[in-house]
Formats: sequence, C-alpha cells, structure tokens
Amino acid sequence: MQEHPNPLKAALAAGMPHIGIWCSLGSALTTEIVAGSGTGWILIDGEHSPNHLLTIMAQLQVAAAFPCEAVVRLPSDDPNLIKQAMDIGARSLMIPNVRSAAQARAIVSAMTYAPGGIRGFSVGHRANAFGRIKDYHANARTEQLLAVQIEDEAGVANAMEIAAVDGVDVLFVGPGDLSTNMGSMGNPGAAHVQEAIRSVRTAAAAAGKASGILAPVKADADRYLADGFTMVAVGSDLGLLARGTDALVASFIR
Repeated sequence: MQEHPNPLKAALAAGMPHIGIWCSLGSALTTEIVAGSGTGWILIDGEHSPNHLLTIMAQLQVAAAFPCEAVVRLPSDDPNLIKQAMDIGARSLMIPNVRSAAQARAIVSAMTYAPGGIRGFSVGHRANAFGRIKDYHANARTEQLLAVQIEDEAGVANAMEIAAVDGVDVLFVGPGDLSTNMGSMGNPGAAHVQEAIRSVRTAAAAAGKASGILAPVKADADRYLADGFTMVAVGSDLGLLARGTDALVASFIR
C-alpha cells in the first residue's frame, strides 16, 4: 500500500489556486457535507472550535472519501499536539501565530522524524494505515504540507525569513487577528492592514512559496485570488449555516 498524493500540495507548488471551506462545528456529519461540495480543501479547526483529537480524527475519516485535502489547524505549535495530530492522519497542518523563522523551523522539526527532526516514532498508526504503507517513515515528509499563519506585526516583519524556511509551504494570513493586533479590530480592509497583507504575499512569492488567506466575503476572495493568493478559504460551515438560516427566517418576516 502507498500513501495517496496530496492534491493541495501539488496544486500550490504548481501555482494553481485552490479555494477551501472552514469546518468549525466539530461535527463529522457537517464536515462530510462540506467535503462533498467540490471544494479543493477543507480546514478542520482545532483552535477556535470545540474540537479535540477524536473529533478531528472522525472528520479526517469522513473527508477521506472525497478528493479534497483535509488541513488541520492546531491551537498552538506544541510539538506534542503536532505529533498526535500527525499520527491520526493529519498530514496537512496549519499552525497559528507564527512570528519568526526559528519558530517555523521548530514546527518543521516537530513534523519530521529523526535525524532531521524530533517527531516521535510509532510503528503503526492511522497515518501509515496501521503499518500497511510501505516505507512510510522514510518518506513521511513527501506528502506533508505546512501552512503557517501570519497574524501579527512580528510575523509580517519576519515573513521573508519565515517563508525561506525549508518545510514551510504556505504563508497564510489570519486577517482577523492581524487587523486586531494592528489596532483595527474587525477591519482587515484598513489601508495599513492591507499593506501588511500584500507584503506577506510578496514575501511568500519571493521565496517560491504559496500564500493563503481567509476571505468569507466573495468580493474579497476574488480580489485576493486576482492578487496571487492561491490557498483561499471562502467560507465556513458555521457562517453558511448562520447566514443561511438568518436569510430564510428573514424572508418570512414582514
């Protein structure tokens, strides 16, 4: 048995844009619905959602039936969390609030077996089909994808050095946190925040890496795609359910 290729990693490496949808409800059923939509990737959120290791694994299991890639966002860069997430099959990770190249290198190390890193070794786990994938440990890095989130001014200032780290595939802007940390809470469209966002994209491109962003407003998503962002999240299960039910109920209120 061989590990199947990572379609998101291949597409981003080729400069092809892929839209994604956030899965924030902690439900394998809703994630299954989203994964079947035709989206290029989904994001199983372990930072701002009521998820834990078992609910994340259940969502990875249902997403595996579809051609989209499941990315897991962890709550921090804790190497123990990275190890557990990878062992249950999360080969594409998003790590929030990365501020420096040293931090990025430590994350890559946590994803990598010795001698190149510190990922703990287990003979059989879900990631290697319980021991059935031939030479998994020697080749584990091949299909892994790492998206590091740039969410404050330190991350913006160090974006070029972060992008240059071997093993970092995507600089992914978190516009909510970035705008908040830059004194414009709730207003990522502020001129100085937009300038910072553009500088992150430029830094990623200069290093030959992809750039990504969360943009649930279609006009924003279209603009970011036109600007060269290729890993763009265009909505979430939570937002779609909330706005859809709001609109439905409002349509009956006179």
